[in-house]
Amino acid sequence: MLSSTFAMSSRADPEADAADPDNRLLHRMNVRRLEAEAVRDSILAVSGRLDRTMYGPGVEVHLTPFMDNNYTDDYGRPKSSGALDGAGRRSIYLMVRRNFMNPMLVAFDLPQPLNTVGRRSVSNVPAQALILMNDPFVAEQANVWARRIVGSNEPDTAARVTHMYREAYARPPTERELHTALEFLETHGEVLGVPPGQRTSDERVWADLAQVLFNVKEFIYLN
Repeated sequence: MLSSTFAMSSRADPEADAADPDNRLLHRMNVRRLEAEAVRDSILAVSGRLDRTMYGPGVEVHLTPFMDNNYTDDYGRPKSSGALDGAGRRSIYLMVRRNFMNPMLVAFDLPQPLNTVGRRSVSNVPAQALILMNDPFVAEQANVWARRIVGSNEPDTAARVTHMYREAYARPPTERELHTALEFLETHGEVLGVPPGQRTSDERVWADLAQVLFNVKEFIYLN
């Protein structure tokens, strides 16, 4: 793990890629997507909801309305539904019910608990984008993140956006990204009917920006 190859960036170099298009000579690190549990944990960490407590009992699976109403097989059904955010616990502490799997984790290739798996599959499918856009857990955490950002003591709107980029991607936004985010806050505030003077302090506007940042590929891929 201390080798120069392991420490390399995965960002492409046109000249090197032309000479080694399949990266067989390991001139760069390959792009790697986060595992399902790490995607969920990253969302909790960025929102500020992650409980880093070690050990303790597992957290019961959250039953979505679809799971509660359409899964006729009661085998393995929990007696009660767990919290939507799993009480903020890391994914390793979520209970696994083979007939009641967490939809978000499944979308990101969580193995089915019916067989042993030597190596996880890594897909890039539309369902993952749909989960990040529509899953209640992601929407909830976007609201939690927005509430924290609005309540922060950052001096201005640009500083708040920069703070969010640093938390999500461990880097400040580019000039173009900052301009786009500030423009989004204004135009989206208008769409939501927020008065001009309140658009940079309305939690709904910031929550939608937070969800946009969750949906950027950089959030779930290691470069």
